[in-house]
Amino acid sequence: MQDPIVQLPNGLIRGREGVTIKNKTYYAFEKIPYATPPVGELRFKAPLPSANWDGILNTTSIDVSCHQQNPVSNNAESEDCLFINVYTSQLPGTEENVSLPVMLFIYGGGFIVGSSIYYRSDLIVESDVIHVTINYRVGPFGAVYIRHKSKY
Repeated sequence: MQDPIVQLPNGLIRGREGVTIKNKTYYAFEKIPYATPPVGELRFKAPLPSANWDGILNTTSIDVSCHQQNPVSNNAESEDCLFINVYTSQLPGTEENVSLPVMLFIYGGGFIVGSSIYYRSDLIVESDVIHVTINYRVGPFGAVYIRHKSKY
């Protein structure tokens, strides 16, 4: 099968097809931006909505975590890390579409460490549940944002 392509309000995304340990097909859309990259002048500000993109955005792998102080992590880290990941056994617009429950998983770590990279979704989609994970800023990048303009 070709990689699945889905239309979102911001543009088209390309996902990947996977197979669970019980041989069930699922579709993964990873690293979908849900906010404008919080870099530069946006570093310590509330996130802004993601901009539209041209063409087809490749959302086939998670390869980055948000910056953090984690001595046991070997993951690549970036300030551009505000992504959502969606795993489903159904694609939208297909004949067999039925409503499925959605499980949003927000990792722990005391707002200091964590990443959606660590969690396997293939086990959850076995039960026909749409599994959604997110990355969010942790540590000083997540806890500190300035609500008003100031010269200090």
